[in-house]
Amino acid sequence: MNPDVVESNSINDNVSDPTSSKSASTTIGALSAGGRSVVYQLTSSYLRTPVKLFKPARFDYFHYVRVILTGDANNTAINNDSQSVKNKFWFKRFSNAHKYTSMVENSSLGLLTKALNKYGWRVIPDRVLPPLLVNSATGIVLYSTYLASLTALSKPHTNAEQYVTVFKLQDVFASGFLAGFAQSIISTPVDAIYTRSSTLEIFESIKKYNNLWIFALDKVKEIGLIGCFSGFTLVAIKESFGFAIYFTTFELIKGTLSNFILNLVNSFRKFKFKVKESFDFNSEPTSINETASKQASTTFLTVKEEKWVKRSFIFMGGISAALLLQLFQYPFTKIQKIHFSRLEAFDIYNRSFAKNSKVLQNNSLTFSNMILRHPKRSQFHIYYHSYFDTFTHIHFIHKTTGDLTRWLYKGFTNRAMTTIPGTTIGLILLDYMRSKLEDDIITSTNQMIMK
Repeated sequence: MNPDVVESNSINDNVSDPTSSKSASTTIGALSAGGRSVVYQLTSSYLRTPVKLFKPARFDYFHYVRVILTGDANNTAINNDSQSVKNKFWFKRFSNAHKYTSMVENSSLGLLTKALNKYGWRVIPDRVLPPLLVNSATGIVLYSTYLASLTALSKPHTNAEQYVTVFKLQDVFASGFLAGFAQSIISTPVDAIYTRSSTLEIFESIKKYNNLWIFALDKVKEIGLIGCFSGFTLVAIKESFGFAIYFTTFELIKGTLSNFILNLVNSFRKFKFKVKESFDFNSEPTSINETASKQASTTFLTVKEEKWVKRSFIFMGGISAALLLQLFQYPFTKIQKIHFSRLEAFDIYNRSFAKNSKVLQNNSLTFSNMILRHPKRSQFHIYYHSYFDTFTHIHFIHKTTGDLTRWLYKGFTNRAMTTIPGTTIGLILLDYMRSKLEDDIITSTNQMIMK
């Protein structure tokens, strides 16, 4: 049925039946207000703890898709020109030219479009959804632990002079530390799988495994339970202190500094009001009680001004917290990669040992007198001493480069520029949508009450 016809008929019948028209408009208003309130509640659920929207993703959702697409592009280019030696040399030299370096092609939407065109819709549950769910799980553990710890450790300080709820910074730091430690327990096995999966393994997994879940399970069987938690100390330090700094910075700017600025503006306007009242010679003289009551009834900060100041400090706090988190965790990530590369070498040795053992067993007649023994040191003992090897490697880099800090923070600017602006823009749009819906709901509710 055409809605325009229904609307015109209801207008024509308005003269004869005004009650039905009024009830219809009330129903439409209630439905539209209800729909807006549902969307408002959904956006509010994200903005109740806005700091979580500034946290960079723990794992790259499209790392796997990017690797297989780039590998396919390189192989296709080389195979198409395999007849010409000259062309083969050219493609060997410039094989990296087929990587998706364009901003549009390398974006999440561009990569997803190419993956859907090449592999179909199965690429989403098989290749994209696993890292997305891992990110969601680590985020749930992080923020649930943070909020529970903050509730247990501290009580918010609120009084008439405060516009924003403020927590003690030492309690926020302790809650962030516990939250980061809880996340490190969940993320360490994923880090071990993610870091030890070479590009060749990921590319070959397309033919061998149906999805990333089976690939990860096979990798866990390969490196073992102890291997999954190797490097836990580095991850725990990085996550615990990193998120302690992250949450403390955000609460400091969003709470303490925001209250300070709002109180400063309010006090300044109150002072101006007193001065103006004192030097207003045209007005009739009033008693002290009348002046105090007039001052109490005067609003020095409007609701809109207070709202925008709070938003501004939320954005500044989120950006500052995300930047400091990256500043602290970036060098640890580099050290962690070196550590995992050493552990991966140990895993390769274990695989070769197991393979050679099977060969000797199959050729028992030829090698009847040979006994292949595994080193007597336990796996835990080897992982423990791998930390000393890693720091020896870092010391060697320091002696070679002469500037360890510069080496540790090489590439930091690009990393920060690619992670922080996206989350900031997303939070701005989400907050604008929420405030717009809030205004519409209030307007619709007032109109319904007046009717």
